Amino acid sequence: MVGMTCSLFFSVPHCTQIRPISRLTAVSTIFLLLGRAGPVNAAFARVRETSTLAPVLVHRRRIAVKEHPCFLWRRDASSKALKMANILESPSAERNKGPINEVLEAKVYPRVVENVTNDSRSKVNVLELAAGCGVHTTHFVSAFLSGNKDIGMEWHPSDPDPDARLSIDARVQRDGLQSSVVPANGWILGKSGGTAFRDNHRDKGDAGEGNAGDAAVYEELHDFFDLALCINMMHIAPYEATKGLMECAGKVLRKGGMLVCYGPFKVGGTAVESNLNFDRNLRSRNPEWGVRDLEDVIAIAKAEGLDFKESIEMPANNLSVLFCKT
Repeated sequence: MVGMTCSLFFSVPHCTQIRPISRLTAVSTIFLLLGRAGPVNAAFARVRETSTLAPVLVHRRRIAVKEHPCFLWRRDASSKALKMANILESPSAERNKGPINEVLEAKVYPRVVENVTNDSRSKVNVLELAAGCGVHTTHFVSAFLSGNKDIGMEWHPSDPDPDARLSIDARVQRDGLQSSVVPANGWILGKSGGTAFRDNHRDKGDAGEGNAGDAAVYEELHDFFDLALCINMMHIAPYEATKGLMECAGKVLRKGGMLVCYGPFKVGGTAVESNLNFDRNLRSRNPEWGVRDLEDVIAIAKAEGLDFKESIEMPANNLSVLFCKT
């Protein structure tokens, strides 16, 4: 044994790889398999200052690995400890979930709940595109259910990244929201502006092999949703994804349904200096990325039957932008 490494190998049914692991990883894994995360935190605290291994982030009763996400194998299991290992973190989502939820409660939910009530339906149907690791999903659903005792919610989180979907589902299970949140799907806003369903329009075939199974399901959800959300996606995706977002929302929203977009925008071709610097940084990393012009986004939405309602200033120089399907 040298330093903190050891010659221990783990071999478990359904595990696709056998690899040498650190003493800390071995101890952490054992406690996770036993459903006991407390000792993991203590063990990590004792060695994190001297360890030169890939950084391991320990969060109360869950573990995530920054550079080696498969150090704990992912398999179908009833073990809560194993499923909690799939949870990822997003500090930015933790910061903005409260302000965004305030906009939803003040500006969006009253309208969509009224629509649902007028249609004599029992729940609000929501599509969350580019849902990330599930911080928003569980926060928004929990807040809605606690404030609306007479109406339910069916939330459809979507993200093209498989690790993000695992994290979403794990958070939903941890918070006991399975009756209100369906399993995360892999629908995408493809490079040509497409979404994951095939209806012989511009989105044909963009889902890719990994999402082909979602295509038929998505087609059945045209005119189904009361609300669609897309948070912090437009500036870190090709411009065609913004077109795909608006095309998707125009198809899946019911008449009177709402689309809420959140993120940095330029207005009148300009923005505060920090957002202009952010825009330059994004474009230097990927020429297809960048802070979008709000006027262009509104025009794309209009072409898909979505009327711009208002933009609301948010913390950190972001905007919440509200649209309604006519």
